[in-house]
Amino acid sequence: MAVLSWLEASGVSTWVREGETIWAYPTILTLHTFGMGLLVGASAVVDLRLLGIGRRVPLAPLRSLFTVAWGGFWLNLVTGSLLFAADATRRGTDPLFFTKLVFVAIGVATVVSIQRSMSNAPGNPVPGGGSEKVMAAVSLAAWIAAVTSGRLLAYVS
Repeated sequence: MAVLSWLEASGVSTWVREGETIWAYPTILTLHTFGMGLLVGASAVVDLRLLGIGRRVPLAPLRSLFTVAWGGFWLNLVTGSLLFAADATRRGTDPLFFTKLVFVAIGVATVVSIQRSMSNAPGNPVPGGGSEKVMAAVSLAAWIAAVTSGRLLAYVS
């Protein structure tokens, strides 16, 4: 708890939480939302294609969406860390926050797995058969759960 208190009392955390400028909390939260849209949106497009939606769309061009997804991930890592630091003593002990992080970890793991699978399979067919469909379904479920639990943080914690 001492580390969380120290983090929350730091200058950057105080600025994020109490700064009377649009560049503090409002901009950081907006960028976090934008990053989430990039990460979850790009991942969802690939997931839905692997699940059979839009079969006429070749898989190969969709590989470039992983760059978009990873850009969103890194943006969310930075902005999420700032948002966490601003409220570290509360978030650091909140089971719902840790639930969100578990779903984010599952989502990231499926993105890594799907990206590897797609990079190892030239051409358009779904590589390996049904395992990619399972990964895509898990990915969609994980991102829906992560976004939902993240939104609930504002209301139930």
